[in-house]
Amino acid sequence: MDIIILVEDKLDVNLIYSEVVEDSTGAVSLFVGTTRDNYEGKKVIRLEYEAFKPMAEKEIKKICQAIREKWKVENIAFHHRLGVVPVGEASIVIAISSEHRTECLEAVQFGIDTLKKSVPIWKKELYSDGVPEWKSNKECPWTKQEEQKSIKRKVLNSAATECIQIKASNSELDKRISAFMERKRAESDVFNIQEFCHRLPLDGSENSCARTEAVLISRKDSKSHLKVSRCVNMWGPQTHSEVPALSSATTQLKPTPAIQERLQNMEKHLGLVKEQPIPLDVYGRLKALEDRILHLESISPEYFNGSLNVQPNNRDDEDMMAKIDQRMEELRRKLL
Repeated sequence: MDIIILVEDKLDVNLIYSEVVEDSTGAVSLFVGTTRDNYEGKKVIRLEYEAFKPMAEKEIKKICQAIREKWKVENIAFHHRLGVVPVGEASIVIAISSEHRTECLEAVQFGIDTLKKSVPIWKKELYSDGVPEWKSNKECPWTKQEEQKSIKRKVLNSAATECIQIKASNSELDKRISAFMERKRAESDVFNIQEFCHRLPLDGSENSCARTEAVLISRKDSKSHLKVSRCVNMWGPQTHSEVPALSSATTQLKPTPAIQERLQNMEKHLGLVKEQPIPLDVYGRLKALEDRILHLESISPEYFNGSLNVQPNNRDDEDMMAKIDQRMEELRRKLL
């Protein structure tokens, strides 16, 4: 039998003992928790207990079930007092009876430890100085979490001063950041003047304008101020297709040898030969080629402007030869 009672009246230990003792039991173990008159050097006048009874009774019932699973006991009684408990009076009584003393002794210890850990009963201590204080049980998991957080805060706050590199105030840090930004901005301005205006910053007037003073100097192999380099990736992400393979269902339509050759050349050029099986249907093969072209244009619009699709331009070749001749003539003059 399990007896669970939460009352505001004074607890009678003899009555609770009589509730659990039977002729068939050979041992009864009692735990009685009382109110002491001091705590950490302060004089305690009384304790006040509060609880949400339905939840507390439910949790105590779980403790009784756990005890019966672990030990062979006969009767279990949990009596807890609520409200005001003066000094010297019992606030909790746990009584357990069993055939042998070992079971009831171990069960009582388990019962009080688990009750302190999980049952929602709150305790407030009133001291002689008139300042009450709510107390938490050290067995509670949330108490341990708070202790760990407190230890972490102490460790962070007690960092060695020699490990701190910057000890300036917030205003001083803001001033340093502003000075750093101004210095970097000035360096960027000097570099831009040297790069685009081709003069030292102190050579010109303060009322000059970069829009009018900037000079375009063509770079080698480029028509703009900046050097431009183009490369053709023969292998890489641009040559891999993300288009899923089409169905390999065959049809009666077969291309002529001329069309077959032209399709094979395009498939080889776009990298479709080794990536996935080529459908035998002419229209399917054309659709795969179109999807491949659209994919390449979407990830790299300049792909088809590279050297793979550059049309021969005789005028560009003539200009290039003229530049080469001019360069060779300049080298001859320097050597002579």
